[in-house]
Amino acid sequence: MLRILGLKDLAGKGAETVFSFWALVLLTFFLFGDQNLIAGNISRIGSDFGFPDKETYLWKLGSLVSLCFFIVGGAISIYAGVLNDKFSAQQKKTLLIVTVIIGEASCLLSAFSPNFEIFLILRTLTGIGLGGLYPVLFSLLSDLFRNENRPVANGWLGLAMGLGIACGQLLGGALAHWEFLGMSGWRWSFVFMAAPSFPLLLAYYIWGKTPKRGQADMLQVHASDSAEVVEVTHNFNIHDLRKIFSIPSNLLAFMQSIPGCVPWGLMFVYFVDFYEKTRGFHVQTANLLVVAFGGMAIFGVFLGGILGGWLYRKSPKLLPYLCGGSILLGSLPVFGMVNFSGNSISIPLVFAVLAGLIVPMTSANVRAVLMNSNLPEQRGAVFALFNLTDDLGKGLGPFFVGLLLLVFDQVTAFNIAVAFWIPAGLIWLFLPKYIENDEKKVSQIIAARI
Repeated sequence: MLRILGLKDLAGKGAETVFSFWALVLLTFFLFGDQNLIAGNISRIGSDFGFPDKETYLWKLGSLVSLCFFIVGGAISIYAGVLNDKFSAQQKKTLLIVTVIIGEASCLLSAFSPNFEIFLILRTLTGIGLGGLYPVLFSLLSDLFRNENRPVANGWLGLAMGLGIACGQLLGGALAHWEFLGMSGWRWSFVFMAAPSFPLLLAYYIWGKTPKRGQADMLQVHASDSAEVVEVTHNFNIHDLRKIFSIPSNLLAFMQSIPGCVPWGLMFVYFVDFYEKTRGFHVQTANLLVVAFGGMAIFGVFLGGILGGWLYRKSPKLLPYLCGGSILLGSLPVFGMVNFSGNSISIPLVFAVLAGLIVPMTSANVRAVLMNSNLPEQRGAVFALFNLTDDLGKGLGPFFVGLLLLVFDQVTAFNIAVAFWIPAGLIWLFLPKYIENDEKKVSQIIAARI
């Protein structure tokens, strides 16, 4: 069954290893589901906190909350990445559990915020969960899977991210006008999304197994399941930054994610309110667009991982063309969504489905590129840096869109935001020149350790 699912590297590793992988997938689902709970209820949360007008609640709930999430989550991500490269396998497991507990507890308590100030603090602390999880999660994934299987493994995590985002969006919209035990529906959405993580974390603490650092890389180089794993730890220092940024694959991956984060912030924070308040659709109908985009992103990321793995086995140089092409092609229907002004939701819904399927294909593959281009003891720091410009960078995206809204009307600002996908896609076209050489250097160093 694992081979059918594209997870053949887990076969024969024991029930604890298989459980650990799926537990991490589920934790990823709940953490990413929490991110979109505000979007479908931004006006209602603003009303509860007494904001007088649309500009105020869009700025505070759409931009300011996202910016604070980015700052704290980014700082924690860097620290967690450094600790990940230094810690033993058991210590990495503890690090992951502690950061996720802090993040999910903050999400749960957000439901009981009496005012915006407390809400802002709790949402900021929620960034600790995602920031701490990210570098540890993808470091662990690279220790479980070999080069050619990493796109599909990343596709499974991308599937969890996309499904979490879609379910969070759907849950927030479904509970928009609901009230129970004196609490508004938007408050209950935080409870429902955070609570399941705690028993899951307990199970992972009891039964979870962490692989040795570099385990899959050793097996890759020696093509044997019996190869001895030489686990290397590393104390990060400032000189490591020069090494990380001297690898072309790293530099290009970081560069494309900076502009690439802006349109994501638009889609998941501002689009529901835009279609409800500006285009005149009902909130459930407007929410359907983002749910459709997020729902198709579930399949888009997974499909991207499968296609990426297939292309990688033919030639690693083909992988960047898939990534760049999917971003450029997928931006076209999003432009269509921004500029649509009709009365029927069917056309923008088709646009949302197409964009959700195409744009996210890059996600699983960029992480595979970073795994393959860096030594095992550097991957925590690398993914922490990448996190600043990618998934947590999506927190900076809404802030930047908020700045655009201070200068331009909504349609103009949103068109500018979507256009940031164009340079992101073009940057990928420079990677085929470097990708094979960067991976070869990693393999040579690992081979020399035996």
